[in-house]
Amino acid sequence: MKKKHNNHRDTRKRVMRSVQDETAPVLVRDGTATAERNAGAYHVPVMLKECCDALITDPNGTYIDGTLGGGGHTAEILRRLGTGGVVFSFDEDAAAIAEAERRFEEELGKSSPQLMLRHENFSFAHTIQHTIKRDGKPQAQDNITGILLDLGVSSRQLDTGGIGLSYRVNSRLDMRFGSRDGLPVSELIATTQQGVLEQILREYGEEPFARVIAQRIVEVRRVAPVVTTFDLRVIVEECVPPHLRQQSLSRVFQAFRIAVNNELGVLEETLRGIVPRLAKGGRIVVIAYHSLEDRIVKNVFHELSRRSMPINPDDFDTPEAAREAMIKSTTVEVQPQLKILTKKPLTPSDEELFYNYRARSAKVRIAEKT
Repeated sequence: MKKKHNNHRDTRKRVMRSVQDETAPVLVRDGTATAERNAGAYHVPVMLKECCDALITDPNGTYIDGTLGGGGHTAEILRRLGTGGVVFSFDEDAAAIAEAERRFEEELGKSSPQLMLRHENFSFAHTIQHTIKRDGKPQAQDNITGILLDLGVSSRQLDTGGIGLSYRVNSRLDMRFGSRDGLPVSELIATTQQGVLEQILREYGEEPFARVIAQRIVEVRRVAPVVTTFDLRVIVEECVPPHLRQQSLSRVFQAFRIAVNNELGVLEETLRGIVPRLAKGGRIVVIAYHSLEDRIVKNVFHELSRRSMPINPDDFDTPEAAREAMIKSTTVEVQPQLKILTKKPLTPSDEELFYNYRARSAKVRIAEKT
């Protein structure tokens, strides 16, 4: 392992100089104006055709785009809808909502728009209320025909810095999406015990240098607060050999982002909450970008598609009744809620990777309501 630098400030200056040597966009010191120009299109939608082919089963159905972003998936869903279809698009990012209001201004200005924007987390997707007209009379539409969750961070959020999601842009170390509930990463780092910091890095980032990075964070914060992305970047670079730094930086930033937003808990809550609202034959389509997300999707889909489950002794009135039932069988038949349509996750084509390298880790899983 590379020997730690004695002067943390000198190392920080070195990072400020070396950041321009990477393949990332060239950024000014505060990571704003130049990054804004580099960002280009708000976000390139990942696996657009594959996801929408799987999602749209009824052109006149009710759909949810759980992660609006730049509106790429939403636009394609809208294009495929019939006159009775509607899509609800969620995003916690106020900038994403503002961009969508500009992009879809004509659609949103209609007397009966087919697009509804929701400035909130997709965990509220199961609460949507929608009314359609049949035979000239309003009728509540309770069922959801399909939901798409793109779990990635938008290119715009990465390239423009903003809340500190990218280690390539120097900005405040916040990382909270939309809501200002909970602690920003800077406060999490300032107040969390070393063992818990290590656990966050190990569990949410699967970072092999978790212990030494957590120890170094505690050492640095005794001298000066860790308040910017470059402050954190310097710490990681001091702890990790040069040829492994980029991977570790990605994992460390991912870990803290997941922790402050409770991303894994929200994902599981959303998957379980949306299934009762899905119409028969309705689809859940999820794009995951790292193993932790993909594992949750895989496990929830598997659990909700089971046709049997182990007998729970607590379901019986007496221990004797439970023992008698378990002598006959250790499992009980249940009605599956989902049918898994992807035995293995779908991945981007070589053609897509050529023009959108950020899609390289994407995995798509699809399930259908039974």
